Amino acid sequence: MKQKIIKVGNSLAVTLPCNFVHDVGYKAGDEVIVEQNTTYKMLLVKPKSASFQTCLTPEFFSWLEEVGKKYEGAIRELANK
Repeated sequence: MKQKIIKVGNSLAVTLPCNFVHDVGYKAGDEVIVEQNTTYKMLLVKPKSASFQTCLTPEFFSWLEEVGKKYEGAIRELANK
């Protein structure tokens, strides 16, 4: 689905589609966790109650990204075998 980034005060925001909000049971005032991946320009929104379910930290993803860049050639070569 396509959403627009809108200006709210001095911030930017993306609205949540009504059908998604209804399906997951979110309501105004609920707290969510927003995880970001700047490499892929991607955000993941999940309920605050789900924060304990992840064992992977942002630091781990940063490390994984660095290793992936450093060994990109070798990884691609192994993937083609």
